[in-house]
Amino acid sequence: MKKTETRNMIIQTSRKLFMELGYRAVSTRQIADTCGITQPALYHHFSGKTELYVEVIRSVSLETKQSMDEILAQNLSTEKCLLKVVSYMIKHHPNDLTQMFHDIQHELPEPAQKQIQVWWHEAYLYPMIEVFKKGFTDGSLRDPQASGYTPTVCARLLMTLINHALSSTIFTIGKETKASERSEEAAKKIISFFLYGFASDSIH
Repeated sequence: MKKTETRNMIIQTSRKLFMELGYRAVSTRQIADTCGITQPALYHHFSGKTELYVEVIRSVSLETKQSMDEILAQNLSTEKCLLKVVSYMIKHHPNDLTQMFHDIQHELPEPAQKQIQVWWHEAYLYPMIEVFKKGFTDGSLRDPQASGYTPTVCARLLMTLINHALSSTIFTIGKETKASERSEEAAKKIISFFLYGFASDSIH
């Protein structure tokens, strides 16, 4: 196996284990065993668990940023754009973002935390802010001066709601439904509530 292929395998395996079990519960030995390689072979690519975890977050952030950019480039309505953004996040991210954020805050050194924060802003927050900016500009959302909510506040509120949905059973859809359909249905519920509250279920 080529060096780059081994490195990618380590990253993907680590990503699955970290997201399922959390940073502290995963060891480099477990990662190496799951990959079918020795620990020394793993350390040839990464100095330790911290560097590997940071690389996992970087790869997730890069994938997300690319996907968000592609969604924004479609020039969709605010509602449809938010639906695609939220559906993507539900489908491609861990069930509990709270655990991931806890690991970053409590398990990683400060320089790594700061770098991850930059990636998170670029991949998640800034694209979502752009969606709300467009909505306020084209009139599909209420004027922020009237509502009191800026695009940044709206983006952060929606992120909080997404995180809550991922870490609870409130938006659970039947297991017999395909993963892509489950993420779309959950996204519809979140955006319907976020945009219309309990007064309307307008998304079909």
